[in-house]
Amino acid sequence: MAKLNERYANALIELSDENNSLSEDLQGAILVRDMLSDQDSQAFLTHPHIADSAKYNLFDSAFSGKISQHLMGFLSLMVKKNRESLILPALAEFINRANRRLGKIEARVVSAKPLKQEQLESIRKILSKKTNMQVEICTEHDPDVIGGFYILVDGKIFDGTVRTKLNVMKERLKRGGYQ
Repeated sequence: MAKLNERYANALIELSDENNSLSEDLQGAILVRDMLSDQDSQAFLTHPHIADSAKYNLFDSAFSGKISQHLMGFLSLMVKKNRESLILPALAEFINRANRRLGKIEARVVSAKPLKQEQLESIRKILSKKTNMQVEICTEHDPDVIGGFYILVDGKIFDGTVRTKLNVMKERLKRGGYQ
């Protein structure tokens, strides 16, 4: 499954390169991802009894004139091959690769409460230095995070949550690490 995502992402990258439209296609892919990521859209696309023509009509009404022809072709191909469930994973892979080629990386910051803009800017600067890339931050709020925050970037987790610190302290106490 992951191989197919990579193949579709590579094909989209090649088409973007041929058309010299990587930045525009990146924005289009983000638009498609955001519009199709809700449960209702996914249920519609993956339902076996909904006609392909209805799915094509959805794409036309939602994206016609907003995304490139080759992105529309990608969406149509996915429906034609009954791979609607791979649309979002393939787009996610494309977005990741396109961002990297453009020197950008996305970081997800998950916190118990909303962080202030100054805090987010500080996180962005630190991550930019560590990755040598321009960092875009997406924030989420999770009530299960007791305090602090964690960051998901480039397949790594930087965990500064209170829960993790308490767990580390607990493990050290078990091993007799604290005196």
